[in-house]
Amino acid sequence: MEPILKTEGLWKVYRTGELDVAALRGVNVQVLPGEFVSVMGPSGCGKSTFLHVIGGLTQATRGHVLLDGNDLGALGDAGRTRLRRQKVGFIFSALQTCFPR
Repeated sequence: MEPILKTEGLWKVYRTGELDVAALRGVNVQVLPGEFVSVMGPSGCGKSTFLHVIGGLTQATRGHVLLDGNDLGALGDAGRTRLRRQKVGFIFSALQTCFPR
């Protein structure tokens, strides 16, 4: 069975001034059809970055993302947009503050 999502040596590095910050360092993941996956970890560990990269919203610095057999790095903006429309769903969460009555 072919994976619906596969990452190989996935890196995402952000440049802040003269400093490079690696949010993802060589991530390898494989998700098969029918599997449910949770991405969990402490604040600042790269969860959102990982989801943005595998969803085609941000390009990886190095490595490959294969989404349903399509290499996201080989697609242009229009191709990634088309793939997102057909294959990816996002639910963005917002920080909510509750005040006592």
